Amino acid sequence: MGLSADLLALGPALEPEEAQWGDPELPTAQLCPRLRTTYSPRASWVEWKGFGAEKAPSMPEWARVWDCGPTAEALGLSLAPNSERPDRYGLNGLPAKGRKQVWRALALLEEMRPLLSFWTISLPSESLTALDRAGTLPAFQDRVRQELSRLLKRAGLPDLVVGVAELQPKRSRVEGRPCPHWHIVFQGRKTRGSGWALSPEQLDGVIAAALASAGVRAPDLRSAGNVQQVKKSVRAYLSKYMTKGSGDCAEWVGSSHENLIPHQWWFWTRRLRSWVLGHVFPIAFPFLAWVHLHRQELEELGLARWRLLDLPDPRAPLTYEINWLECANVGQIVYLWQTDSWDAEWLRQSRLSLKWQP
Repeated sequence: MGLSADLLALGPALEPEEAQWGDPELPTAQLCPRLRTTYSPRASWVEWKGFGAEKAPSMPEWARVWDCGPTAEALGLSLAPNSERPDRYGLNGLPAKGRKQVWRALALLEEMRPLLSFWTISLPSESLTALDRAGTLPAFQDRVRQELSRLLKRAGLPDLVVGVAELQPKRSRVEGRPCPHWHIVFQGRKTRGSGWALSPEQLDGVIAAALASAGVRAPDLRSAGNVQQVKKSVRAYLSKYMTKGSGDCAEWVGSSHENLIPHQWWFWTRRLRSWVLGHVFPIAFPFLAWVHLHRQELEELGLARWRLLDLPDPRAPLTYEINWLECANVGQIVYLWQTDSWDAEWLRQSRLSLKWQP
């Protein structure tokens, strides 16, 4: 089975019972297409149903559990306006939350790699100048998403689209201003043997329509777009653009060309969002507690890997990330948890002969 089917099979085994949590608004840890889970044990966690005698706080290390990454909101920090927050979105580059969602989308799209197109948009200098003067870069980017979605649906394809904006380092230095361009992945054909649904000329038309929506006349756009088939890992195509943060745009913040810094550094269509979120499952706290307790043994067996996140705020609690490596490993760990038959030495000697049957 592929990742999508494996996750759908695992979901019911991991979901917590409603009565177990009590507070329906309490966030849970999650298993997602990235096969990552982020959680934070803290001294303030009070025992949940089924732990310890008379719900006594016998596991004082536990606190709230998240799968939100090292953001202020996830850590319970104040989001009240302050002098350190940017005046508008986008001045800090691609946010951690956006990066996480893009990775999730790419993990699922990897299954249809032969059907994917990788489209890069690099606008001519005169177009960037006009967008800078008009301050309409967000309108351009949004129309690209909308128009591409419309053409894909008209061609009978699902509008599975995800895009990431980037500042071109060399070009930005040469022109003395931020020069954004866009990398977009979408399903470009129905089957491996069928033709591509959209021609380069049609994609150039998307760029022209987007410029028109931004109040900019379209010049010769034959070199503005480049589309190619995704032949290797789709995550590899976008990986180098996913690690960039505020460093690339910091020097342009407050400059006369700030309008060319994207407000939104990534985007996706509703259909892709729905598909991704349909593969994100809450994890029962008892299971996560058991996994955390046995994390060293599980890591030694190669069933999962842990890392302690390096959070910028010194007030933040310890936050861990689990890399489950593959769905089969999660199935093996779920089986051990459900049967309570933990025996690390037996597993070593049997060379992980335990097999997960969904």
